[in-house]
Amino acid sequence: MTMERSLAAFSFALLASLASAVVLLVQAQQNPGFISIDCGAPNQYTEEYYNIAYATDEGFIDSGENMQVSSEVIYTYYQQYSKNLRSFPTGTRNCYTLRPDRGKNVTYLIRATFWYGNYDGKNQTPTFDLYIDVNYWATVSSSVYFYEEITYVSQADDIQVCLVNTGNGVPFISALELRPLDDDISPSGLRFLHLHWRYDIGRSLNYSMRYPEDVYDRIWEAKNYNKWIILNTTSAIDLSVNDDAYKYKIPGEVLRTAQRPMNASSPFYLVWPSIITNKWIVYFYFVEIERLTSGQQREFTISMNDNQFRETVSLEYLKPVVVVSTPVNGWNITFSIESTNKSGKPPILNAVEFYTIGDLPNVPTAQDDVKAINDIKAMYHIKRESWQGDPCVPSKYTWDGLTCSYGNPPRIILVKLSSSNLTGEIVSSFSLLSTMEYLDLSNNQLTGAIPETLAELQNLRILNLSGNNLIGLVPEALKKRVLDNTLIMSLTGNANLCQANPCPQKKKPKKILIPVVTSILGFFLVLFGALAIIWLIKRKRIPESSERTLRSKNRSFKYGEVSRITGNFGRVIGEGGFGKVYLGTLDNGTLVAVKMLSESSKQGYKEFHAEAQLLMIVHHGNLVSLLGYCDDSRHMALIYEYMANGNLRQHLLEDHLKVLTWNKRLRIAVDVAQGTSMRYAQL
Repeated sequence: MTMERSLAAFSFALLASLASAVVLLVQAQQNPGFISIDCGAPNQYTEEYYNIAYATDEGFIDSGENMQVSSEVIYTYYQQYSKNLRSFPTGTRNCYTLRPDRGKNVTYLIRATFWYGNYDGKNQTPTFDLYIDVNYWATVSSSVYFYEEITYVSQADDIQVCLVNTGNGVPFISALELRPLDDDISPSGLRFLHLHWRYDIGRSLNYSMRYPEDVYDRIWEAKNYNKWIILNTTSAIDLSVNDDAYKYKIPGEVLRTAQRPMNASSPFYLVWPSIITNKWIVYFYFVEIERLTSGQQREFTISMNDNQFRETVSLEYLKPVVVVSTPVNGWNITFSIESTNKSGKPPILNAVEFYTIGDLPNVPTAQDDVKAINDIKAMYHIKRESWQGDPCVPSKYTWDGLTCSYGNPPRIILVKLSSSNLTGEIVSSFSLLSTMEYLDLSNNQLTGAIPETLAELQNLRILNLSGNNLIGLVPEALKKRVLDNTLIMSLTGNANLCQANPCPQKKKPKKILIPVVTSILGFFLVLFGALAIIWLIKRKRIPESSERTLRSKNRSFKYGEVSRITGNFGRVIGEGGFGKVYLGTLDNGTLVAVKMLSESSKQGYKEFHAEAQLLMIVHHGNLVSLLGYCDDSRHMALIYEYMANGNLRQHLLEDHLKVLTWNKRLRIAVDVAQGTSMRYAQL
């Protein structure tokens, strides 16, 4: 009965886990590539009205405090994310890191939503700046609910949205959203467009429209002009793939309404006042939704800002036409839409968007340096207020302990982490800061040998490793650079570090101790042999409990813990069929490899779960050990012991420092075969 109950319980848990995975898979298919963060929310959820899955801040930012808007106004807006916010009372710059599946050189819609809601009871709306990566985006200063939106092409795989304290109150944010767009949706060469207005012309219902009607999740606001006639249709708009307008994916519901002047001789004429002199881009959307008599066709000319842009448009019934203006200048945005002489019908307008072209004057730090310093931050769990966003840019927000050169691109030239409670070995990432001139790691608890690769830093002039617990020989290449007067190196306070070659041998114990030691070892060998026999006898008696015992040794991690031990997934060390593998460090200092199941993985939850179950019960000297797992709702991970010496491929290459001999290669092949045989024997 005990075995049957165990099997029933396991089956139920497995079915429940699979059901949860199916729900998450459906959500991922519904929101492909979406990143949706309800800032300050205690739990993840799906917004029922829009069917969008929202995550918490966890895994996107380390700083800040979760807050709730005042109970007096908490139900003012229907959106769930309008009830929470995340505030940042400490630090000058606090940054969210977004890692979209499609990576760099892709056009994204990014939207940041704000509602103060008197969350702090002070009734004083703060003013602060918003940055996209290293460049200014907007100044936030409003007591009402609003959002800032841009289309943006990132030059790096990670996108950072930063809130900067300008001394006028505590920055906060209510929601942050990213949506992938068609790359052809923005004019060529324009990487940063800032939305000002997006109007659905002629819609009578006063509510905003977005996903799922709009697959890009643009928010369309209803707009009507009293002096113009409203048009609408129930006919289906022709949104065929072959149409040039298809890539814009404008919802049919938006295009089924429009407005027009009273007669053909009356043009559209609109003026939008502006306090900025940026260049503007305007998107016009047209569809003929009136069935005209045979031989009639609506044709009109668009003119903007004293003919800085001008284009003539002809419409066909229910076929969309999209017109994107060239950049125009001016304090005001003025445009007219006027019928041509051969058209007997007044002009029409279905929808319109207004953007300014954003400036990107700042160049981000070299990506190799960014990756290296973020790996260092993750490996040593460095927690400093300034260590967010780009390490060098803007220069007034450079990370504490770093100095940069400001060429194109900026580079890290000085790293000072003395007395920073660093533990473990000196990681190889320091050697990837190829332009570094000064490295100070003194007065920490660093262990292990000094990496030989530090000598490869040709610009390194000062190396301070004093006051640690380093061991082994000092690399000859470093000592040679000291003799050549190209490097100043300090190694004092490392008692077990050997600067001579060969190292002086410790005195051997007296021969009188050998018989005593031999006797003691013999006694313990007999004792351990007896204990092993007793253990084997008992093990045969309780085979049914073995699986449960092995299972209990594999620790269950929450997603927040996984994010923390990997330093917010800062260092990728590999990638396989399930997804990316990240380097992490447990609280006891143990290095681990964390394999995350990606939503885009070709192998699903079932295969992932099967591998976890197999490694929980199979133990073999030639199989990597499973230390733990995470099955936390939509996040699934396997946590293995970290193989610090790299992978087999690296050791087979001829340029590797310790290339394997043929005897060792044969031994490895046999071990791999034994491990594989052991693994599949359990299936």
